[in-house]
Amino acid sequence: MEYLLGGVVFVLIPLAIVVAVAYVAVRWFRQNEVRKQQEAVGGVVESLRYHVPIGQDPAAILAALHLEGYEAVRDDDMATQDILILTPSGADRERAKVRAVLAHEAPLNLEGDPKPRDYEVRFADE
Repeated sequence: MEYLLGGVVFVLIPLAIVVAVAYVAVRWFRQNEVRKQQEAVGGVVESLRYHVPIGQDPAAILAALHLEGYEAVRDDDMATQDILILTPSGADRERAKVRAVLAHEAPLNLEGDPKPRDYEVRFADE
């Protein structure tokens, strides 16, 4: 009986630690996403609004932007699929680089399918 109790404690303590770390990580991630969206929508940081074309996966765009060092969030307040790309050094200074990332680095979907040849990157303010 003593061995069984010791074994249960030996398993439950690490399990509790893993659950606590996972909870903190998920909570931090959600708070970080909310902060980025508030900065972009609220105008705290300049941003570029990109309307995701029908048929393109927004996750592929977000992943490509993240790999290039950009913070971006989906705009949940819109009826369309818009992505807000934060540009701390200014939207006009970053526009060409973000356009290049969207045109050449972001695939159609997460499977890597290519975009159509006539694909054109346009931001909402253009």
